Amino acid sequence: MTADRYRVRGLDDPSAADVAIGGAKGAGLARARAAGFPVLDGFVIPPACSEEALSRAVEVLDSRGTGGSRMAIIGHPLADSLVEQIEPLAASLQPPFIVRSSSVLEGSGQWSGAFTSVPEVLPGEIGQAAKSVWATSFSIEVLERFETAELAPGSALMGVLVQPEVQPDYGGAAIVGGDGAVTVNAVKGSPRDLMAGWVPGVRAVVEEGVLQGAECADLMGEDQALAIADMALRVEEALGYNLIEWALVGGDPILLQVQRSAGHEAEEAMVVPAALAHPFALEFIRLAQRYPGAIGDELVLGWLSAAPADLEGSAYTPISDRDAVLDEARQIAATLTAQAWGKPENQALAQAELVLRRMRSDRPNESIDALRELQPVDVALAQRLLGMVKYLFATDVAPPRRGMGRWEPVLAGVLALQGDVHEGEPGVGGVGAGRMVWLDSSKQTGHVQPRDIIVTQYPLQNFSPLLWDAAGIVTVGGAPTAHLFEVARSLTVPAVINCPIADIVKAGPRLGMLDGDAGRVAIAKD
Repeated sequence: MTADRYRVRGLDDPSAADVAIGGAKGAGLARARAAGFPVLDGFVIPPACSEEALSRAVEVLDSRGTGGSRMAIIGHPLADSLVEQIEPLAASLQPPFIVRSSSVLEGSGQWSGAFTSVPEVLPGEIGQAAKSVWATSFSIEVLERFETAELAPGSALMGVLVQPEVQPDYGGAAIVGGDGAVTVNAVKGSPRDLMAGWVPGVRAVVEEGVLQGAECADLMGEDQALAIADMALRVEEALGYNLIEWALVGGDPILLQVQRSAGHEAEEAMVVPAALAHPFALEFIRLAQRYPGAIGDELVLGWLSAAPADLEGSAYTPISDRDAVLDEARQIAATLTAQAWGKPENQALAQAELVLRRMRSDRPNESIDALRELQPVDVALAQRLLGMVKYLFATDVAPPRRGMGRWEPVLAGVLALQGDVHEGEPGVGGVGAGRMVWLDSSKQTGHVQPRDIIVTQYPLQNFSPLLWDAAGIVTVGGAPTAHLFEVARSLTVPAVINCPIADIVKAGPRLGMLDGDAGRVAIAKD
């Protein structure tokens, strides 16, 4: 059985449908081909064959960097037995070939679009092309995904899928929604740029055999679009995959990939307490964003709305260690909270905690009234504490926060009622809220913080590592079937597509929210 892990085999071999043998992509297509779907013939090089080369790349990663690791894979000699197995299988197919990644990870949407394919490969070049595919496991973008997913470099073996290369007349993707409607995205020619996020393509929705989307019908013909939608429905029914990539060649459909897309079912409509329309709610949520996390909740938010709106922290130079500073800050915060609430410290702290908790509930009106009625506090003492808080933020060595912050739903509700609304198209369902930041390039991300909403021109897959702890993503262009949105779907990161807010966010970060089900963005007024 150990030797069988290294045996190259055709897609019609029943064992190719095992992810450990065919990789996720190859296994999915082997299952689809066995079920009678139009999958091109081909063969798989099992993931185990990459193990030695990936191990060598790990050995040199620290000393030679990512480029050195990739070169170590490219220069790694293939076993003679592997070359001998490839030759007869390649001889049975029509060249040129496309050599595609089939990592064991690619069954998860988090890894959609991470790895590469090598086109226009001739029979004697398959081994070298396979090593090129393995080498993408050590590209900078993939290593960033490994880091954010807390996986060690080289820990996921890489299978390779080899098939004849076709020149599609049309191509794209189709996804089956929870309600049975099929969204078909299409472009003329190869679907490569559509899936990579560079082009939006055209779109149609097919529901109960009726097509809505004149541009898609005009591009490829209504009958062809309906046939693609029908194939997507049959694939889901037979195999459980609700996302397909497809091509049309000479009028014949070809299935290029099958995948299970996570979280495509529509969420319930967002319900927002009416009290969050009060102007004070926006003022308060700005404070919560300015002083985030446990430090802000404990030391600031219980009294700050009683201070002048333009209050700033005074310069602070610590004369003791951080723990001593934190102890002193807690004592000052207790004093200021007692002043604001007009009660002894213990009672005031308990009251403030209760009011802040209710502010995050579905009935924030009582908390808004209470916070608006706080008594003035000692301004000089408040300035000192805010200076200390700034120091505590700067010296915080706790692990980076992951996941939704406790004030994000409140921010979303406030902006849904008070923000400037901009219409886009639904991408990935769900609601997110946070600081909106513009990205021009995946190489210029130093200004991005955890739980930001990423705004960019196109949904390029190089942005994928940033999604692991993003509050959402908004793009000016693109299609919902782009690989980046599949990553977002898998990570339950909401997305809105084709929303024209570039000029607003380029001018500087703004607080915003997005509703991925409605295709709507709301941005805080200046």
